[in-house]
Amino acid sequence: MAKLRYNKSKTYLLPLLSELISFDKKYFSFLKNTYCKDDLNMYKNCFYILHDFSFRNPEFTAYEHKLINNAYFVDLIDINNEQVLYVFKFPEEYLTEYDKFMNSKYSQFGLDAKELILDYYNDIYDNNMNAVNFLLKLKQILFKDEKLRFKLEQELSSPGHIVMIEKDAELSDPIDIESETINISQYINSKSKIMNNKMELD
Repeated sequence: MAKLRYNKSKTYLLPLLSELISFDKKYFSFLKNTYCKDDLNMYKNCFYILHDFSFRNPEFTAYEHKLINNAYFVDLIDINNEQVLYVFKFPEEYLTEYDKFMNSKYSQFGLDAKELILDYYNDIYDNNMNAVNFLLKLKQILFKDEKLRFKLEQELSSPGHIVMIEKDAELSDPIDIESETINISQYINSKSKIMNNKMELD
């Protein structure tokens, strides 16, 4: 069975909602993936969270109640009996970062956004030694660390073929917009529970 590949939006965008939406880190492992687009273009400047969910567990129900009773909540879609897709409006104060992300310009995020991303994952992986390399590399990508640039150049070079990475180049792969797009067309007509009274979409 292939290992699930998380989208980059989970790394770079999810934390930017954490100040405004009450994500409980004890449910972080149930967060299966995130997306920044949908195939129907139904939502503008929104963020999508695919979450495992158990209707039989009252703690999940209480947690969902907290998530949807939020000014940034837009919609939820039942994917199946065990998964829900939550749709949130992306915070206006971080729309610059949203646009930078869509262009794979991670290092051009504002300093406050970079610090929020790092603080979020330091909290999530508190005292987890297995996450040290992830946290270090994330910081190096956000701040274009020269040590990471040199390491990548060494890894990409071979005898007789020296690779030099330009100073203005990002130090992580571009986003894959196809994987960052959630296919909701098969669910939206029959299973959407849109809450129009929550928010007017742009």
